[in-house]
Amino acid sequence: KPAFRDEWFDPGNRYSVPYATTVTLIGYNAEKMRALGLPTDSWALVFEPSHLEKIRGRVTVLNSQRELMAAAMKYLGHSAQERDPARWEEAKRLILRAKPYWATFSNSTYIKDLAIGNIWVAHGYSNDMFRAREDAKAAGRPFVIGFAIPKEGAVLAVDNFVIHKAARRPDLAHRFIDFMLQGENAADVSNLIGAGNPNRAALSSIRPEVAGEPAIFPPPETLRRLEMLRDLEPKQRRLMSRLWTEIKVK
Repeated sequence: KPAFRDEWFDPGNRYSVPYATTVTLIGYNAEKMRALGLPTDSWALVFEPSHLEKIRGRVTVLNSQRELMAAAMKYLGHSAQERDPARWEEAKRLILRAKPYWATFSNSTYIKDLAIGNIWVAHGYSNDMFRAREDAKAAGRPFVIGFAIPKEGAVLAVDNFVIHKAARRPDLAHRFIDFMLQGENAADVSNLIGAGNPNRAALSSIRPEVAGEPAIFPPPETLRRLEMLRDLEPKQRRLMSRLWTEIKVK
């Protein structure tokens, strides 16, 4: 698709071929959220004490300084690429205000915890939420796992195929990439793990319930509110690490 060509990290796609996309968003127990009257379309669900006091100890956030700060930035109306230390401090204060209500920082256990009902809200990746939803369904749980891209915007990740310059068999690597870019093969990335798919040839082979999920395949107006994380300068990395340490120890 044109939206995934000519990205900032590889103008002209000279070195990389995109094959999967993921959005960092909110996954939730739909029944619990409905019963408690909580909004599922905003980062407020993760950051606002007025919401969090209803779900204290039932919320997880990613154990990632960049991802959590990006979510806070988007909620505060800033870019995920924001570099102003004053705005980073503002995000840190927002996170510390919400932290007492969270159960833990988790990069993977939230999939199982959502699927069995231990956790009701998780900040995490769209393909993980897809898996939690399918696991809950397969286990016959009396609830449904929903997931949504917050209206304030979120982080988009694009996975690419690249070939190392010292690869011993670049010919085989090219054959593998060609194979994976064929429509039906490319579609498996979405059908099996719930990843978004930048490959136009794959779309006709993707299951309708996956292709029709706006949190996996964001419509154009939502896509405009998504941002990729970019590398920080060394000085910025040191500052971010210090802020993260303050967040984790308080």
